[in-house]
Amino acid sequence: MQVTFSPKVARRVLRYELERLYEQSGKTHAQIGERLGVTRANFTHMLSGKNLPSKPAIEVLADFFGRRDRLPMMLDLLAASKARADQLGDPLSTMNDFELVVGLEAVATNIEAFEPMLVTGLLQTEGYARALIGYHASITPGVDVEQSVAVRLQRQSAIKRDDNPVTLWCVLEEQALRRPVGDPEVMREQLDHLLTMADRPNITLQVVPQSVGLHPALTGALYLLRFDDDWRVAYEETRRSAYYYDSAEAVEDYEQVMNHLRHLALDPKRSRGFLAQLRKDVQ
Repeated sequence: MQVTFSPKVARRVLRYELERLYEQSGKTHAQIGERLGVTRANFTHMLSGKNLPSKPAIEVLADFFGRRDRLPMMLDLLAASKARADQLGDPLSTMNDFELVVGLEAVATNIEAFEPMLVTGLLQTEGYARALIGYHASITPGVDVEQSVAVRLQRQSAIKRDDNPVTLWCVLEEQALRRPVGDPEVMREQLDHLLTMADRPNITLQVVPQSVGLHPALTGALYLLRFDDDWRVAYEETRRSAYYYDSAEAVEDYEQVMNHLRHLALDPKRSRGFLAQLRKDVQ
């Protein structure tokens, strides 16, 4: 899947990728600064996003962190970071979109999600995810089911972790809850899981009933992510491409859509009652 985003988004993602690799490496700022031939403060500024790293610096860091496999993606991000600020960059074919969205969700403070067709990946059980990915693998060559299921479950750590879990506000269409995925046992487990997750203080779940006709998100799923410095990005995807938007105009448009959906949906208490009744109906 090709990924397209603005230079500002590319710079942010590059920063998060460097932070992640640094934290996994166990190296100190002083050790990395010495390897790069810069001061500790210079590396700190690079890691915070204040300074953009050079191509040679990224190549050295990929080696020092033992992650040469991440080098093509980081170089693509660097090139996109230097593109014109008023345009979306060219699609980045080296980017793994699912890996990218997992990384962004892990460092977000708030996620708003709308899903019209399926339960969002952040709330899927292993059985539900395996049924979806298994079907995808049956019609798409090269899909590693076990690896894909593991990555999807790893994605959920952002909302389940004990320390500062991400706040999730999820709106689901009724048809997403009624669509059979796997056997009835898989669906029972999935509905039980949604009821459990809806009780978490950091998760709000709403259902748009089928009685609601037209609404502003009939074009498909969408996500909004907010970060600790109040930076916001909207995300959506097609079958072959993923798009990230961070301009104020685009983000406000997506926020208006999400607010409208919240208004049309059952409130959280009634949504929970709806889920409980649906769970009783699944035989």
